[in-house]
Amino acid sequence: MKRIPIVKQYVDNIIENIISTEERRNAYIHAYGVAQCCSIIADKRRLDSELAYISGLLHDIYAYFTGSHLCHAQSGADMARVAIKRMNIFSDDEKKIILSAIFYHSHKELIHDKYDEVLKDAETLHAFLNTSSFNLFHIDVPRLNRILGEFEIIVKPIENEMKKGTSVKKAFKRSEFADIAEELAAKNICGERDNNIYMDIIKYYPEASAFDELKNSWCAAFVYHCALRAGIELPIKQPPFKYRFAGVGTWYEWGKDNGFCFHDNEDFIPSRGDIVIYNNIVSPENKPENSPWHDHTGVVLSCESEYLIVAEGNINNQNVSGIIKRKRDGTIGCFIRIPDDYKYNDYNSDYKEYLTTVI
Repeated sequence: MKRIPIVKQYVDNIIENIISTEERRNAYIHAYGVAQCCSIIADKRRLDSELAYISGLLHDIYAYFTGSHLCHAQSGADMARVAIKRMNIFSDDEKKIILSAIFYHSHKELIHDKYDEVLKDAETLHAFLNTSSFNLFHIDVPRLNRILGEFEIIVKPIENEMKKGTSVKKAFKRSEFADIAEELAAKNICGERDNNIYMDIIKYYPEASAFDELKNSWCAAFVYHCALRAGIELPIKQPPFKYRFAGVGTWYEWGKDNGFCFHDNEDFIPSRGDIVIYNNIVSPENKPENSPWHDHTGVVLSCESEYLIVAEGNINNQNVSGIIKRKRDGTIGCFIRIPDDYKYNDYNSDYKEYLTTVI
């Protein structure tokens, strides 16, 4: 079975849809160049060069599909997980090798499994060989020097001063999060294909089925979109959670896991920029049967004595965003308060072990 052509076709279909000619050209150069480097490095290390090549082809597909590099390695691993499952040409062990390499490839300062290291080394080497389009972060320089030594490539030693152009990541702020949610919700966004704002909100979910799956069920996707725009880094799916951040339950589990979950009482007063998780607020006829209690979510804009003002996508599962006044009663399940300047840090998780639960 010729597996590489199948993966190439999938990757080419994604890259061909990049609008910018220059970005499309760079994507081809990078995807195929890194894949070639993966194959060469794996062959020298007596590893499976086909699996290494495929991990190189797939490693940046999420960035190519969405145009976003935020947590693109982790989100790309989940995108690839769905894609290669549908291809039905890999064993579970092979899937783990490919997906783990994609998941960890952005964190070259860390050491992971041998195939993970092949992809990191391949991307580093390709960046060095193609400096007209790609530069190195200074933390990648020691890795590059090890690769050059391994392949006996004689060049002037690379010093740590080699850096990518200065760019400061935007820090997450709850106030900005609320501002973005308020501005978008007030547009009364309709969850239809002809609404460009809505399609921008769901662009993070790369499968063709995403539109139908999120129909009348995009409140959590709205929160995720606003959070990313406000500077947070979160992949579409994070171990150990089973579902993506397009689901309210994942926000709830993530909030609990990080200690960000609070209840409306005398010790906690909700404020602007908190996420509210509702408790069976959607009427039974407007949601699937046997739904969990956490059936809706939104972003708090203000808190009064008896009411909340909330920015929501998909109000009451009616497929339209808006700003709504909600009573502080039993329909309020809990709140998630993300700290200002929150930084995602889940790079040492055992992703292969996690994959045993989702492959």
